[in-house]
Amino acid sequence: MLSLSRGQVLGLVLALVAAGLVLAFWPQEEPGVKEAITRKVVQMTEAAERKDMAELMEGVSENFQTGEGWNKQQVKGVLLGQVLRGNWVRIFVKDISVTEVNPSRGDVQMKIIFGRSEADQLETLAQESVLSAYLIEGTFEKQDDGEWRILQARHRSLSPTELF
Repeated sequence: MLSLSRGQVLGLVLALVAAGLVLAFWPQEEPGVKEAITRKVVQMTEAAERKDMAELMEGVSENFQTGEGWNKQQVKGVLLGQVLRGNWVRIFVKDISVTEVNPSRGDVQMKIIFGRSEADQLETLAQESVLSAYLIEGTFEKQDDGEWRILQARHRSLSPTELF
């Protein structure tokens, strides 16, 4: 049986604490443009499902413009109508594609499907829901505070044949 002295145990504990601190403070590699934008889209989608408009709109730049000429406040009104209009809202992002323009900007194209339902999978959504779907094309930009926000967007409604 191995017997350790008090000094050896203390040394071992200090070594483990030091190793933990090194790991905790080790510089973590920042995600690439594609991963950062994809994460942001997922975060914004989850916020919308929770009906957390503040977090959702945090992902929209103050300089935001749509192809239709809408600004951030006008888009907030449209999103409020979609998200807060009764029933459970399920939001699915399908076919997301991100293209890096430069290290602080990326273009995204994705299908967003809104369902008023309690479905938790895209495959069962159509059976028990009212659906609306859009093709969104936009640009995300890394802002001065280090956060990625959508800067520009265009959308069009999708027909049922374009969804799947």
